[in-house]
Amino acid sequence: MKIIGNKITTNMSLFAFLGFLIIVFSFTSEHFLGYYNIISLLTNISYSGIAAIVLTLVMISRGLDISIGGVIGLTTVVVATLYSQPDPFPVWLILIIGLSTGTLVGLLNGWCIAVMDMDPIITTLGAMAITRGLAYVISDAQSILMFEETTDFISNGTIFYIPMPIILFLITALIFSIILHKSKFGRTIYAIGANEASAKLSGISVKPVKIILYVLSGLAASVSGIILIGQTSVGMPQHGLGTELEVITAVLLGGTALSGGKGTIYGTIAGVLILGVLFNGLTISGVRYVHLQIFQGILLLVAVATYEIKTRNEVAS
Repeated sequence: MKIIGNKITTNMSLFAFLGFLIIVFSFTSEHFLGYYNIISLLTNISYSGIAAIVLTLVMISRGLDISIGGVIGLTTVVVATLYSQPDPFPVWLILIIGLSTGTLVGLLNGWCIAVMDMDPIITTLGAMAITRGLAYVISDAQSILMFEETTDFISNGTIFYIPMPIILFLITALIFSIILHKSKFGRTIYAIGANEASAKLSGISVKPVKIILYVLSGLAASVSGIILIGQTSVGMPQHGLGTELEVITAVLLGGTALSGGKGTIYGTIAGVLILGVLFNGLTISGVRYVHLQIFQGILLLVAVATYEIKTRNEVAS
C-alpha cells in the first residue's frame, strides 16, 4: 500500500508541475494555449513519446537503451533509400523492412546484454555508433527525399480531427500501460528490476524477458523514425540526433529509477508532456535551440539528483 501511495503521490506531483508550467507559459505568450500550438505541441512529443513509453519498461528492468536516436536515423535512411530506387518495393513492404531495422538492432542489443552479460550502457552506446555510421554510409551522408501518401498519412493524417502521431502515441501508452500494470509480464519486469537474482530463484526466465524488452525498444524507435520521415519528407542520417537524451530525460522525470524496479507509464507520459510544454513555451518566448539543450541537461541532472536524495531518505528512514 505504501508503494502504491508513493506512486500516486509522485504522479500527482508531476502533473501538478505540468499544470504550473502551462499556467506560466499561458501568461508569457498569448499564442501558447492556441489550438494550433497545442496540436503542434502534442504532435511533436508523440514522435519521442512512443520511444519513451517502451524505454520505461527497459529501465524498470534495470536496463538502458542509448541506441534509440541512431535507430531512428537508420530507419529513415533505409526507408527513403528503398523508396527512391527506380523500381521500388511496395510501400507496405518498405515499411515492414523499416520496422525490422529497429527490431533487429533491439534483438542484437538484447542478445548481447541478456545472453553475453554485457553492460547495457556500453552495448547500446556501441549500437548507437554503429547505426548512425550505417546511416551515413547507406545515404552517402546525403538527405534522401521521400514523398509518399502512406507515410504522409501516418505523420500528417487525422482521424476525427486528431493527428495520427497523437493517436499512435495514445495507443502505445494504453497498450504498454496494460502490459506493465495489469499483466503477469509486467510484474515480471518489476521483479527483474528490483532483484534479478531473486527473480531467477523464483523461476522467472530473465534472459528472454530482457531480449523481448530490447526488441520492443528497437521497434518503437523505428516507429518514431517512420513518423519523422513522414513529417519531414526526407530520410537523413542526422534524424534522431539527441533523441536518446530527450527520451531518457522524460522517463527519469517521470519517476522511473535508474536502479530498476520502479516506474510507471503515467509518470513517463507526464515527463514527456513536461519536456514538450517546457520546450514549446521557451521556444515561443524566443529562447534559442542551443539554450534548450542546456535546460534539458539541467532537467536530467535534477531528475537523477532528486531520485538519489529520495532513495537515501527512504534508506535512512
